[in-house]
Amino acid sequence: MTEFQRNYRDAAFVDGYTRQGPPAFMPGHAGVLQMVGVLLRERAPADARVLVVGAGGGLDTRALALAEPRFRFVGVDPAPPMLELARTVIGAELAERVELIEGTIEAAPEGPFDAATCVLVLGLLADDGTKSSTLAETRRRLRPGAPFVLIDQCLDRSAPDFESRLDRYAAYARASGVDAEVVGKARAQLQANPGLVSPERNASLLEEAGFRDCEVFYVGMAWRGWLASA
Repeated sequence: MTEFQRNYRDAAFVDGYTRQGPPAFMPGHAGVLQMVGVLLRERAPADARVLVVGAGGGLDTRALALAEPRFRFVGVDPAPPMLELARTVIGAELAERVELIEGTIEAAPEGPFDAATCVLVLGLLADDGTKSSTLAETRRRLRPGAPFVLIDQCLDRSAPDFESRLDRYAAYARASGVDAEVVGKARAQLQANPGLVSPERNASLLEEAGFRDCEVFYVGMAWRGWLASA
């Protein structure tokens, strides 16, 4: 995150982020975002107003905005530098359909929204009630029946294969062409991340927040994608 904060205005860094940021660490990143567009289109109106929880970086918002020319987006993120990166990644041609707000989910408008996404964000939040409240506040802002997509990296640190799964995460990034030193730092940050939970825990959190009809639509190594209804 520190490198993002130092370099988010640099064109070369932004280009590197779009190629070797999340796309180089998460298997099938582009295809997953394409799936998200398909899933939202199934259940949301053509002119849907979409809430993006954790909009920093902007890759998922840009992909959806390009795929759905009438969708409008409201994104929240508590990190100003990541919001600046998002503005650069999203670009001027799409900016008129995207509103970015500094803050957590509580800073988002009340809605109701026609759909919502939370992509590669929930795993950064502590499981001390923060995950639960984030999901509950997201659901509260959705129309009844509106689709919600959650994509998260799920690792159970109490599992006997925890270290080997971290090694697999690092190996995938190296195979994607990411510098070994960068990969080593990313692995260490992931190992120390207190927000890591199992897939089963995320499924329980969705149910506890009141989401229904939850289904897994994507599995890629330790990454999972869920589609649910408000």
